[in-house]
Order: sequence, then C-alpha cells, then structure tokens
Amino acid sequence: MNNIYFFSGPCGVGKSTFADAYAKYLTNTGIRKQVYVIHGDDFHQGFVETDYKDSFWKEGQAADQIVWTEILKFNWECIIETAGKVLTRGLDVVIDYVVEEELPLLLKLAKEHEAKLYYVVLTASEDAIRQRIEERGDVEMVERALFLKKELEELPENHGHVFDNTGKAVSEEIAELYENMESYLCCIEVADEDTTVYYQDDKLTIRSMVAEDAKVYYDTYMSYNWHPQMETYENYYREQQNGERLVFVPEYEGKVVGICTLVLHPTEGPWGGQNIPEIVDLCVFFHIHKSGIGSKLLDVAEAEAAKRSDMVFLAVGCHSGYGAAQRIYVKRGYIPDGSGVWYQNKQLDQYAPCVNDDDLLLFMSKELR
Repeated sequence: MNNIYFFSGPCGVGKSTFADAYAKYLTNTGIRKQVYVIHGDDFHQGFVETDYKDSFWKEGQAADQIVWTEILKFNWECIIETAGKVLTRGLDVVIDYVVEEELPLLLKLAKEHEAKLYYVVLTASEDAIRQRIEERGDVEMVERALFLKKELEELPENHGHVFDNTGKAVSEEIAELYENMESYLCCIEVADEDTTVYYQDDKLTIRSMVAEDAKVYYDTYMSYNWHPQMETYENYYREQQNGERLVFVPEYEGKVVGICTLVLHPTEGPWGGQNIPEIVDLCVFFHIHKSGIGSKLLDVAEAEAAKRSDMVFLAVGCHSGYGAAQRIYVKRGYIPDGSGVWYQNKQLDQYAPCVNDDDLLLFMSKELR
C-alpha cells in the first residue's frame, strides 16, 4: 500500500523545506527506495503576477476572488493529477501546499488509489512566522500568513492534525513526526461497504462496525464463559449510526479479533457532560494477545478523540485481571483523575463498602495536545 504525506500550513512554517527533508529521510533510512515530491507552489509560480503582492492580497485574502479561484482550481488539478500518476507507478508521494477546503480531494485521491493519507498541518507562533517571512524578504505576505494560521488551526477537520514547529530544527520535526505519524492518518470512508477504514496495513484493518459484528462478539464472549448481552453490541452499532459513539473493529487477516469504542459525549464519570470523549470496552480476543493490536486500537481511538477534544479519558478495573491494562495505560501517559475509585457508576466515599469486581473502576485521563 502506497502512502500520501501531505503537509499543509500557512506561509512561513517551512512546508517545502520540511517536505524535501522528510522525503530524503524516507529514502536515506531505507524506508522507501524512491519518493516523489510535489511542491504545490511550483504550479502557482507558472502564473506571472505583479511584484507588488499587497495589491493581490487584501486583509489576508485575495483581492480578486475570481482570479484566485481559477488559480487554485488549476493548481489543485495539477497536484491531484500528478500525485495520481505517481501512485499508479507504485511510489509514495510527499506534497506540500495550503489546504483550506480541499481535504475531500485528497481523501478521494487516497481512496481511488487505495493509499494511506497522512495529513499534517504545520504551524508556528505568530512571532516565528513573521520573523521567517521577513528574513526571506516577503514582508507583504505576513498578513496573509497570519490569516491562514488562524483559519487552519480553527478548522474542525484539522483538529488532531496540527503540528507546532516553533523553535524546532527540521531534524527534530522529522524525528517527532515520524514517531507519531500514525496519529496523523486520515480515515477514509468506503461508501460501497458503508464502513469507515481508520487504519490498514498488510494484515490488520481497523474499520467501523457493521451490524453483523454484534453476533461475532456475542459468540466469542460466550465461548469464554462470559455473560455477554447481544443488546449491548446492537446498541453500539445503533449509537455509531446515530453519531453518538465510534466503534473500532480490528480485522486480522480478514477475521474480527477485538473491539474498542469511543463515546463522543459521555454523561457519566468525572468528566460526564463536558464533551470529552471516553474510550470504552477495549478488548482483543485471547488467541491474538500480545500482537500489538490493542496498542493500535488505542492509537486510532486517541487520534479520533484529538479531532474533538484536548483530552480523552477511560476507566480501568482495579482487580488483578486488569493489571496488564493498568500498566499499558500508565505507559501511554494516562494518569488517575484524582476522584478516587468509582463503584457501580458512582464515586465511592471513603470507607464505603464495595466488592472488587468489574464495577470497581479507576478513571484516568490523557492530554492529547
């Protein structure tokens, strides 16, 4: 499967420099033998404009919207067509250009070529952007750059995809982004199957739930001598379809091997009613434990939560059966919220009686950005 690495951001954040350096990193480290780089501005530079760009830009936007719309349309047609030819030849492509309303074009490109789309919005402090632009002699572009910075950081679809490189060397940016690149992976809707694919590699696919999955969970848990309720998983599917919950279904070599859900607007627990997403019901089937699937499910859940909030939380059981999960959450940066333990959906008072069963919970949270 090929990859599309797209770096957006306002002028002055070093998009082109970083795109070139990231492509070199992929090839020099042997991750890829060859990568094709597309600088969107190269197509733009084919248009001969006045040297006095302050007559082209007014209050951060194009003074002549008709001219600018045609230029943008041409540039994006060139970017998409060129990238498509590259992907057809089996190469990864690294692209840099400002993305305002064009993300659907990139999602469509990735879907048509069965490629992964990694989407990063580079940004920096206002002072850093102003200094960089002034150093290269484009003072007239400062207003436009600051306008784009504010716009791009506030776009809902960019939540969880913004990377601030203020004060960082390119090598530091590369190291940090490469290590966390999976969190910048865009989920791609697959309309034919009415599912959403959140992650995919040669063996593992993490997708949204389909109605038939409920029976898989019920049958699997019954085989463990647990006491599942079919209604639970039917409700998961219904809530997913109603936009109340995201359900992440991992398939390994074509077979369902677990589950993880993200409640988008939880009403219970220490953060109930605050629109902070909650990770609920993370489970990997016994026969495939220690395969990294649980960690990948958390990667996906956290990435989706980051698009909606600065924080995510979860609850973990207190008895030894949850010992491995407790250790994993701590290693991933989750910390107890300070409200003590909860029992049967209520905060437990000091010295109050309880039973150390699956209803005795500790809530933990993680800052996402």
